[in-house]
Parts: sequence; C-alpha cells; structure tokens
Amino acid sequence: MRNLIILLVMVFLLVACKQQQKSEELITVDGLEYFGEEISKEGAINSADFFNQFIKGDSIEMKVIGKINEVCKKKGCWMSMSIGSEDEMMVRFKDYGFFVPLNADGRMATVEGWAFKEVRSVEELKHYAFDAGDSDEEITAITESEVSYTFIAKGVIIE
Repeated sequence: MRNLIILLVMVFLLVACKQQQKSEELITVDGLEYFGEEISKEGAINSADFFNQFIKGDSIEMKVIGKINEVCKKKGCWMSMSIGSEDEMMVRFKDYGFFVPLNADGRMATVEGWAFKEVRSVEELKHYAFDAGDSDEEITAITESEVSYTFIAKGVIIE
C-alpha cells in the first residue's frame, strides 16, 4: 500500500510539473512569441552589425536580431542564425531551460545573452547534423572540428 501511495504522488508531481512547464514555454503578445527570460527588442543590433560589436572582446553580452536559418528538429533545443552574408552563429539556450518551435526556420528572432567563439568538435558537429535531420552521408562527411560563433540566449522573441 505504501508503495502505491508513493507511486501515485510521484505521478501527480510529474504531471503537475509537466503542465506547469508547458504553460510557461510559450507566451504570445501582439504576434510575437517569447521564450525563456523576459526580454525586449529594444536596443537589439542587426545581425549584420554582429562582428562590429563582437570585435570588442572574446565574449560579450549583447542583443541581436536576425533570421533563423535552422532549428533542431528533435526538440527545438538549438537554432542557427545568420550573422553577416555567409556566416551564422549557433544559438543554445541558457541552462537548457527552454526550447523554441521546431518550425521556426526562416522567421526573425531577437536573442539576448552572451556571444563567444568556440571550437566545435567533430562529435558535436555530427550531433547537431543528426538533430537537424541531415542524411547519413552528410554526417559521415564531417571530419574536422571548426571554430564557430556561439550564443547562449537567456531569452528569445520570435516574430
């Protein structure tokens, strides 16, 4: 009997936490979707100006607006954004605390957080390629690590 009570309490807590998390994930105001910490679009720099700001240091806190190129197709746990003509940055979410919609590709987003350079290993690149739904051939073709721009967002607004 005691085990049954413990099991019921655990199931109740799991369901309650899951429902609470779902209600906090998406806030929509005037057609804008908000994720993570509350941020505003005010003061955001255009993604084309990213490098002008980034040159000031190895890691910088900033707010950037730009086009979402791709979102993780498994959970929405990362996205890539255009920065400049051919460059892009990998955007992950602070403490893995929120996700974005899987169908946000091509939409505009404002992200606020910390930008820095990092070396992404072959293993990590293959993981992201798998999450993006790339073919086995494309994943196998990844054989070298790369230096990339990374952004840890504390909040995201998607138009």
